[in-house]
Amino acid sequence: MHPYFCHRSLLFACSLPSLLLLIQPVLADDSWQFRLTPYLWFAGLKGNVATIPGSPPASIDISPSQAIDDTEGGLMLLFDAKRGRHGVFADFLYTDVRSDEDLLPPPIALTLRSISKTTILSLAYQYELYNEDRAVVDLIVGGRYWDIDTELKFGSGTGGPLDGRKLSNDESWIDPMVGIKGHMPLGDTAFYVEGGAGVGGFNVGSDLFYEFSGAIGYQWSPAIGTAIGYRMFDVDYEDGGFVYDARQEGWQIGLTWAF
Repeated sequence: MHPYFCHRSLLFACSLPSLLLLIQPVLADDSWQFRLTPYLWFAGLKGNVATIPGSPPASIDISPSQAIDDTEGGLMLLFDAKRGRHGVFADFLYTDVRSDEDLLPPPIALTLRSISKTTILSLAYQYELYNEDRAVVDLIVGGRYWDIDTELKFGSGTGGPLDGRKLSNDESWIDPMVGIKGHMPLGDTAFYVEGGAGVGGFNVGSDLFYEFSGAIGYQWSPAIGTAIGYRMFDVDYEDGGFVYDARQEGWQIGLTWAF
């Protein structure tokens, strides 16, 4: 496992117990309820990006199918813990995307390999605003950590001045965030709808980010459910020569385990 990925996973694992200890239950005899959801997000990317300081912002428009073809690996996980009306919510997303491009034809044969590793970790306190007839609405308040690690590698069949040259940059920031999420069964059936929306940044880290998601699911048993839906987030961040003004959106599918 890549050391970078191990470090982020360890940070995620160590942070959750600390947050759980900070939460005070409303009723002493309430028990913790947990939901763990591994998911896949088939998202495209569109916007203006300059991830290597000194390079001009470039307009990008990557379709979900192109993103899937270029993805070398990833991990996406939602975690929800609640006791009484209080709880903690976490969303962890890691992707490793690599692409190759021919810049000049033979005999120069200049090529460019682009490697982009993105880590997004959201941690939030959640408070249950509404719970009636199995429909639940929660308020979430917390923070989101972003890390974008980019590397460009040039290659040439003729051994020119760019052959073997590497450019890299690692940019990270933390945004405050506030949002709402909900879950509602559809009548007496095993189907349900769920979704959420959030906003953050407020010029603390990024200028602004916002997101929304919605899905329809099926509860196979009290412990297992699956859902398919759509998710979008938009972030506008700039620091020095680094620019990340981008929107990601696409279909999402997840498997939820309740325990």
